[in-house]
Amino acid sequence: MTRRPIHAPKREEIRETIEQTIPALITGSAGDDPAGVVTYTIAGATTGLSQLWLLLLSTPMLAAANIMAARVALFGKDGLATIIRKRYGRIVSFIIVFLLTVANLSTIAADMAGVGAVLEMLTGIRWEIFIPFIALLLVAIMHLGYSKVKKVLIILSVVLVAYIFSAFYAHPDWPHVLIETLSPHIRWERYWMIAALGLLGTTISPYLLFWQEGEEIEELRQGITIQVDKADIGVWVGMIYSNLISAFIMSAAAITIHDKNLTITSVADAARALQPLGQWGYMAFSVGIIASVLLALPILAGSTAYAIAELFGWPEGFGAREAQARGFYLIIALSLIGGGIISLTPHFRPADALFYSQVFNGVLLPLLILMLLVLSNDTRIVGESRNPRWVNWMGFLTILIALTANFSAIL
Repeated sequence: MTRRPIHAPKREEIRETIEQTIPALITGSAGDDPAGVVTYTIAGATTGLSQLWLLLLSTPMLAAANIMAARVALFGKDGLATIIRKRYGRIVSFIIVFLLTVANLSTIAADMAGVGAVLEMLTGIRWEIFIPFIALLLVAIMHLGYSKVKKVLIILSVVLVAYIFSAFYAHPDWPHVLIETLSPHIRWERYWMIAALGLLGTTISPYLLFWQEGEEIEELRQGITIQVDKADIGVWVGMIYSNLISAFIMSAAAITIHDKNLTITSVADAARALQPLGQWGYMAFSVGIIASVLLALPILAGSTAYAIAELFGWPEGFGAREAQARGFYLIIALSLIGGGIISLTPHFRPADALFYSQVFNGVLLPLLILMLLVLSNDTRIVGESRNPRWVNWMGFLTILIALTANFSAIL
């Protein structure tokens, strides 16, 4: 009796699902950049395991935000900044793009300084020496074209599994971790709310939304047919992967730092504080940081370039020829080189920039989610394919929680 082969249509469907998962996997992984690592480490170091439930809650919120961004791009056949400009006018679009650019530049500068500090620990060479080489390497990578850039980012996304290994070396009490994750509780202290705002800002970063819609447009330009339901599945996979890694980072920090009252002032401090994990746990954490910065910086620069190019109506995209999209590639180069220059200024404080850039993202978050809610339910953009009800509810919940954290952090 012969075994019946899997039907070709079935294999094709599986392949399409995997292909449409990749953009969201890259997007989600980029959220675990050095800024995210420091933010999650600070949250774990200062609040213990008490904010793990926020990561669990933010997973459907993050998925909903990226689903809205992807839907607007797929149905609108245009970038997010372009659609905002057409819907609300150039002034509103300019304000959002300006705020995004400020947050992205500060994050790029802090990420470069952060990975430089880790390389200094590993090599003994002053971290400032690495900054020009990192910037030039990334500029070169970003000129490879979308297909090659995507392959590089996929590999770097997989390397982030190193964070999971670093957490296992801490030997946590997993039942206790699970209880904390499933037990929502709030402390109405200002430091707890600032940490929560930073956690939300780095988990649902505005730049990830601009990159997500940019990737969807790039996929369409590559001739890839994207089905909305499969794209939604891909978003879930990418966001779960992202927050799972974030949870391991927070758990490792809570176990090794929280009870020792250590101060975290840089990515290097975060890595040193986790030295009790042992040599392999420490190395895994360091490798994760290096991979994350090489993953996140192209996405930060790319999301800035997408937004500014769309604002001014320039040709954009990695699939475009450089001669046709000079402005787009120029913004990428200026973002990376400019971020490197900022990181080398005398009074630049990388740890503050890493953490508070994410807090700033949290401040910007409610406005951007509100706009996505309106745009992704606007029949003039998406036709009859408006958001599923749960996406709208998650959008409203994100706005409510972000506003609550904002006001509580101010008071």
